[in-house]
Amino acid sequence: MTTPPVIVPPPATILDLSHLQSVRVLPKHCSQLHIIQVGCGGIGSQLATSTARIARECVRRYEHVLISFYDGDHIEEKNIRRQNFCSSEVGQNKAEALAYRLNMAWGLDIEAYPLHFTRKTLINRDRDSTLTILLGCVDTTASRVTLHHAIANQLPEDDGQIWWIDGGNFSVQGQVCIGNTGRSDVLANSFNLPNVCTSLPSPGWVHTELLKAPPAEQPRRHRSCADLAIHDPQSLTINMMIAGHMADYLLRLLVTQDLRRFATYLDMNSGSVRSLAITPTVIQRAISDHAPE
Repeated sequence: MTTPPVIVPPPATILDLSHLQSVRVLPKHCSQLHIIQVGCGGIGSQLATSTARIARECVRRYEHVLISFYDGDHIEEKNIRRQNFCSSEVGQNKAEALAYRLNMAWGLDIEAYPLHFTRKTLINRDRDSTLTILLGCVDTTASRVTLHHAIANQLPEDDGQIWWIDGGNFSVQGQVCIGNTGRSDVLANSFNLPNVCTSLPSPGWVHTELLKAPPAEQPRRHRSCADLAIHDPQSLTINMMIAGHMADYLLRLLVTQDLRRFATYLDMNSGSVRSLAITPTVIQRAISDHAPE
């Protein structure tokens, strides 16, 4: 695991009632749905079951629903302590192990790719009238840059649409963010329809530190996530908490269509959870000090 960026949530007011003015986010209506989970390790292995379960709920809403898992890593014995794998799966690719398990249990057709997700991968896969949801369960800057660029320049007139739900954590703190644009002109028109929001800033716009590699980020030279977890018992539950919030974002975006927040911050020590409501004022405040990449 590389040294994570420092995520600093916006300061809280004494009494925040912005949720009372929040509106729901409305993704573009498309005939096809493609849910792509990028990463099947700490957060991703905990999220995978919810990803599949919610995809099943979407079958009645779309002509075709596709689920894809991406991860280039293999399961090691040390992963079992914190990730959702068992001893019999050691040596298997993480994406393939999860897809096989869920396909066998529920008769699904999840496609597993034992490799790292790239911009070229997305361009080659998703075409006309497809709503694509990227579930970012990654822990490197390079991976998040790829996810940011996948959504940064899309336009409302494009036939399909891509959303990125990102989850990340430290030992006992974490955050979940959602967005679909890195363009200020698109974001300026996101509240044109009454009582709905059609565009949200990329997680990489709200927290630009996600896209900037810290000096110590040297992949494979530092201890892995599993190595760090062995020395950090508090991290045993944070992945599940982040995965749970990501699943709720996905459910509210696609099924109940009542998602009214675009960022959530958790602290396991204090037991606190705080979210940013979808209002023009709160969004502007969240991005006021940052320019889109």
